[in-house]
Amino acid sequence: MTRTIRNVALAGASGNVGAQVLKALLAVKEFNVTILSRSPKSFPAGAQIKVVDFTSIEDLSAALMGQDAVIDTTSSPDADTPLRLIESAARAGVYRFITSDFGLDPELPGVYELPVFWRKKASYEAVKKQAAENHMTYTLISCGAFLDWCLSNGFAGLNFQEKTAWIFGDGNNVHPWTTLEEVGKATANVLLHPQETLNRPVYIHSVFMSQNQLFDIAKEVSGGEWTAIYNDMEPILQKALEDLKSGNISDATFVVQIQYCLATKALAHPWERDDNRLVGLEEWEWEKVKALVQDIANKKAV
Repeated sequence: MTRTIRNVALAGASGNVGAQVLKALLAVKEFNVTILSRSPKSFPAGAQIKVVDFTSIEDLSAALMGQDAVIDTTSSPDADTPLRLIESAARAGVYRFITSDFGLDPELPGVYELPVFWRKKASYEAVKKQAAENHMTYTLISCGAFLDWCLSNGFAGLNFQEKTAWIFGDGNNVHPWTTLEEVGKATANVLLHPQETLNRPVYIHSVFMSQNQLFDIAKEVSGGEWTAIYNDMEPILQKALEDLKSGNISDATFVVQIQYCLATKALAHPWERDDNRLVGLEEWEWEKVKALVQDIANKKAV
């Protein structure tokens, strides 16, 4: 039976995704928002704040009593936090749980087989188990790569200051990109459509684009001579997996696995199902993408 969702608890509200989800929840005006926080912090007005012990299922369960939905945007590398949140939500009788996924399509074979996604895989399996055994329902948000975030921090392989590009494979694979703001908006709007988003991934995007297309825009808006390195991602992936097994771990060990996915059509490609309209998004025109790249390029040049 579908329930109207009014009381919403958000975990991870100070993170990149969580801050945008919080902003969108408060903008809807139909939700009573509770922020679950590990310590007292300052958040935007309009939300209740509960300081909870994220290591305690009992404490989390008590904090989630009376909530219709829980949104997990935490990003700790271990699986314990999301698994405790899922179990606590089920114990508290929460109707809808949105997992901290926000990435590629979990239904595509091979995506969750990469170690970088083991936390997401564990959450997906746990929430499906709760849905089968209890009355809790779930939604995942599949958004591809974060467009603005990846451009700003170099994850998209473009260095605006040095005018260098590190290309994944041949750079031609087209896949979804979504801005953090639109991820937040879509996540909030999922809760306005509980039946249509029941027990499944919701597929969103700002744009479908290849890395080369993004690189072309970067060159156009920034000018000057760029240098590009095209990388065979298979041996780079295997080296990262070997480093992981041997304990020689760095941020690059995990970053490479995601970049490998973005270069591989079988693991990242335009969604067959498009939920943009359902959650209030529209696909971007090329000029809008160009304006975003221009803005980021200008900031990097300062």
